Amino acid sequence: MFLIVVISSIVYNPYTLASLFYVVGVLGMLEYYSLAKIGGTHPQSTLGVITGTVLYIAIELVKLNVVPIQYVGLSIPFFIAIFIYELYRQRPDPFNNIAHTIIGIIYVMAPLALLNVFSFEEIIHEYQPEIVLGFFVMLWLNDTGAYAFGRLFGRHKLFPRISPNKTWEGLIGGMLAAIGGGWIISIYYQQFTVQNWLILAILITISASFGDLVESMLKRSLKVKDSSNLLPGHGGILDRFDGVLLASPIVFTYLMIFVH
Repeated sequence: MFLIVVISSIVYNPYTLASLFYVVGVLGMLEYYSLAKIGGTHPQSTLGVITGTVLYIAIELVKLNVVPIQYVGLSIPFFIAIFIYELYRQRPDPFNNIAHTIIGIIYVMAPLALLNVFSFEEIIHEYQPEIVLGFFVMLWLNDTGAYAFGRLFGRHKLFPRISPNKTWEGLIGGMLAAIGGGWIISIYYQQFTVQNWLILAILITISASFGDLVESMLKRSLKVKDSSNLLPGHGGILDRFDGVLLASPIVFTYLMIFVH
């Protein structure tokens, strides 16, 4: 059901894509702020979500050609307000409170906003759901391949201090699965070259693996198993989208510099 919702939202139109990942972003930010509170800090959850919302909507409107790119700057006063508002809260450790509020926006909402950016082909400015769909297909194939190869052949630990179950064999298996998926996608979607799709598969594998490890590190530091219990049996939003949060900015960077 989860996959069907994601795929349908991506394929239908840019508005359903934007709506889905905005909801994911808000829920993910709230999870992050909840984790930060467990760690003893007091982030500005409401103002953080408002700032993330302004940033997200501005980026989406720019990509839809509704407003010029300068309107992304509308989020700047809200970022400044985070610093000012902390003056009136009288909470301990304002350094960490401000930092965690802003990190929640940068770590969660900004990467999801970038999915809207690379869903458009820059030259003709046309919605290209295949780009985002291909991104997720390779991400899911990486996860599946890593799990299967890790279970069958896993011997050498990848990062035992953070995630004892992850292995180098799983990483390689996930990369091979993603590369295979990238090659198949390149047959049906030829606006990118085969080389670009394969490079994206490798970048997604590496960055998503680090995304998984980073989220595991955060949870392990707080001694919690899941980011929340929002998705029974699957944990929370951050557990489901941890790979996306680092892979999306990397893919965006590659597409902007080397493809568009």
